[in-house]
Amino acid sequence: MAESQFTRPELPQLIATIRSDLLTRFEQDVLLRRMDAEVYARVQAAAVHTLYGYIDYLARNMLPDLCDEDWLYRHARIKRCPRKDAVSAAGFVRWDGLSGTPTLPAGTQIQRDDQVTFTTTASVTASGGVLRVPVTADEAGTAGNTDDGIALRLGTPVSGISSTGYADTITDGADVEDLEVWRARVMERFYYIPQGGADPDYIIWAKEIAGITRAWTLRHYQGIGTVGVMVATGESTSPAPDDELVQRVREHILPLAPVAGGGLFVFAAGEKVIPMTIALAKDTTEIRTSVTAELNSLMLRDGAPSGKVYVSRISEAISLASGEVAHKLTVPAADITLGETELPVLGTITWATYVSSGGA
Repeated sequence: MAESQFTRPELPQLIATIRSDLLTRFEQDVLLRRMDAEVYARVQAAAVHTLYGYIDYLARNMLPDLCDEDWLYRHARIKRCPRKDAVSAAGFVRWDGLSGTPTLPAGTQIQRDDQVTFTTTASVTASGGVLRVPVTADEAGTAGNTDDGIALRLGTPVSGISSTGYADTITDGADVEDLEVWRARVMERFYYIPQGGADPDYIIWAKEIAGITRAWTLRHYQGIGTVGVMVATGESTSPAPDDELVQRVREHILPLAPVAGGGLFVFAAGEKVIPMTIALAKDTTEIRTSVTAELNSLMLRDGAPSGKVYVSRISEAISLASGEVAHKLTVPAADITLGETELPVLGTITWATYVSSGGA
């Protein structure tokens, strides 16, 4: 049974128990393979075993910490904590050096080389040789996020406009909320009952916005009666959300919080960049990639405002990398202390030459 001191009997144990009871009632002590009691015992044990299984299933799902995904939707509805849907990336596509004043109409489809498509959301006319058109990804999710300068091509030719434009700030796409992240939010609602403006309330409200997975409340942030809400994404390499996402968080909190208007300050977490110098005894591209991944995971796992990133933890993360044999960490040489509004971010790694203790 889930999280219970009750032990569910196994099928052979049930058969033996029921068989023993039947033989006792029939006042028989001879066990034959084809006797009626054996048949009754196996049939009844199978039915009872199924019932135990269903009870076990119910016990596991009656609380959100262990429940299945379908049951989590039910718990979340009761606590008014719905799963965050996927969000489409949005931004601009830019053309430079155009002649005249061609117009790109709304509803035009534009495609990235990997078949991800975008649609223009407004009709825009070029001005001064520049055409900057707002677009939204056709499919919601992080796949729509596009680095600046990536080529995007018109699905249908438009007179006066070259077929290739370039991405310009296409961001804020988010996938459907991860199951375990959502489960943690639902559990927060069980731990922290809304109290009309207590510290946990601001954290819960902030994390209801897609893209925000971490938040902190700073009481009296800009004087008595003010509240600061620091928010961050779940990205280890870029935890600070952009201004648009921060504004969405603020607009979401404003009608909910007793401290609002000029007394509410919502801002992105600061990034404390930590450069490193590492020497690997066995140095390959694959091991370097694994070390980088482990360090990024450490920044996300251990990073907290006013906390510390310990050198010993950094060294431990390097040792966890697949294929790593031995290493020397020379930078940082001391533990890193984080400010009240800072989260750690892995900086540039300088890969040094490993020299063994007995080597020249």
